[in-house]
Amino acid sequence: MMDRQTFERIVAQAALAPSVHNTQPARWRLDETGIDVLCDGAVALPVGDPDGRDAALSCGAAVEATVIALSAEGIAVTVEDLWAGQGPGVRPVARLTFAGSCEPDPMARQLERRYTHRGLFAEGPVSLFGWGRADTMLLTDPTRKAWLAALNDRVSLQVMRDARFRRELLGWIRLLPWDRRAEIDGLSREAMRMSPAVAIAARLVLGPLWRLCDLLGLTAAITAEAEATISAQAIACFHRPLDESPVVSGRAYLRMCLEAAHLGMAGWPMAALADTRESRTEICQRIGIPEDRRLVQVLRFGKVDGPPPPRARRSAETLIL
Repeated sequence: MMDRQTFERIVAQAALAPSVHNTQPARWRLDETGIDVLCDGAVALPVGDPDGRDAALSCGAAVEATVIALSAEGIAVTVEDLWAGQGPGVRPVARLTFAGSCEPDPMARQLERRYTHRGLFAEGPVSLFGWGRADTMLLTDPTRKAWLAALNDRVSLQVMRDARFRRELLGWIRLLPWDRRAEIDGLSREAMRMSPAVAIAARLVLGPLWRLCDLLGLTAAITAEAEATISAQAIACFHRPLDESPVVSGRAYLRMCLEAAHLGMAGWPMAALADTRESRTEICQRIGIPEDRRLVQVLRFGKVDGPPPPRARRSAETLIL
């Protein structure tokens, strides 16, 4: 059986996978023949993710990160998707059964290099030569980037006007300097590239001042991201088969993000575009995604000057059941 120290090292690497609002829903359990990956319903997003699809995507990314981290230790596994077996509380995601030895996955080094950049991207070209995926359409021309930037701002504002969504979001953003969870989960002030003053203002605007700001026509400018969106070197429209398990989609999603990191790019999702039916339909029709495919995520990718923000992650021991 794998020793505890090795298991904690693997979980720490796998936990670097992205998750919505950095909720980190994936949990791990070890036995003699393999590893169970599970989803903790305690960190669900009932407003932003009512059907749990985003949580499943996040857990699917964690599954793939686990497979990659195991490969770095020379351990091969077979993967069984268990998402269809619903259950309350902690829900099964996948079973990873030990299957001998293997060579390290080429993407193993990118687990620590991948990160989300929420801000302007650096100027200059990025070499995308040779990067092509059947499940991803890359948009690089200014006209299409401007269209998606405007669409994202419009749809995101609609989402933010839901008071329930704002309350849920406020529960996951760590904007106050004394918030002890800023290093553990959620979205910190540093991760969102906010100054201390802007962070305090953001809490007020998203909370008690939202209605007044909206009546004054200020919220569109406050929530706008168009400038940052247009600065991205590429926008990726990630799509998968309509009836595919979200865990399988999440595994592919992580690999796409790691490939971008390998090319020297950081990403920033535009989640509202994939979460809203009208924008999903508009994007699929305009760029030619077939009807038997689902738009899973739209991401900005680009170069970043300077170091990444501090990474907030739960310790491996708290993620092991």
